[in-house]
Amino acid sequence: MLWDIDIALWIVCPLLGMVGMFSGGYWGVGCGWLIVPTMLLLGLSPMEAVGIALLQMVPAILPTVVKTYRDIKWSKGSLGRSIILPMAIGSFLTSFTGDPINRALNAAFGDKALMLLFMIVMIFIGCQTAASRAIVYSRESATYTGKSSVGAWVAGLFTGVFSSVLGVGGAVVMRPALASLFKVSEKETSTSIRILLLVTTLTGGLHYLWGGGAFQWKILVLTLLISIGGMIGFPLGVKLHDHVARCGYTQHIHKSFSVIAAIVITSSTLKLCGWLLFSRYLMLVFAAMLVCYLVGFGVYAAHHAKR
Repeated sequence: MLWDIDIALWIVCPLLGMVGMFSGGYWGVGCGWLIVPTMLLLGLSPMEAVGIALLQMVPAILPTVVKTYRDIKWSKGSLGRSIILPMAIGSFLTSFTGDPINRALNAAFGDKALMLLFMIVMIFIGCQTAASRAIVYSRESATYTGKSSVGAWVAGLFTGVFSSVLGVGGAVVMRPALASLFKVSEKETSTSIRILLLVTTLTGGLHYLWGGGAFQWKILVLTLLISIGGMIGFPLGVKLHDHVARCGYTQHIHKSFSVIAAIVITSSTLKLCGWLLFSRYLMLVFAAMLVCYLVGFGVYAAHHAKR
């Protein structure tokens, strides 16, 4: 309830949401990598932290999705119908499994086995992103086959589990999948990711509101507080993304996403070594540095536009 929430959280949470979702808007991803450790640092349980990390993204993302979803084509054989829709359905089907899987794995193996698996996935994603190149321009005549739709559905199933178990939006998997497997342009990838992120975070996060058989008012209130800042930070990040892309730095946007993977890997490594408290504080430092970097690069891009 409201009286169980420390007064400091009423100040910290909106600021946390604004900082985290600013970078989320830039890459079209969530900010569970920041929200989860910070909530744990503030004394919340792992289940509360994951639920908040997922649900807080919904209010921040929704206005942008409503504004931009028409940029995606939805005709037969198009990106929307053949890739985005199957991927969204797949993630929806498995996003409810996160809470029970999370509890079962923690009870059976503790959090280290899950964290190690998470690190392996993130190392692969980070290396793949840094080594690959984005498609700059949309392929107007691109059509997708039934085989592509099946692949997108399978990717969605995996993403739903991955997202809801670990408290991340799933975009860390979906973004490289769209760019590398389905050859989607950077602009279309960013727009598509916001739609998919909305599905995975909403369906995955709702289950945590009824954790333990009772409605979790604390999760709801803290989610709303963080969302206040997120609704400011996310659209600002989207605008910065569009600005940097217009200046001719699309490849930079694509490759710099590996920074998020590096941050998550660093955090997970420290946790595995037993340096939990240091890891949580370090995520706050990384978040501040990331915002400064993104703003600084936006200024640099404006003064050194390639076209």
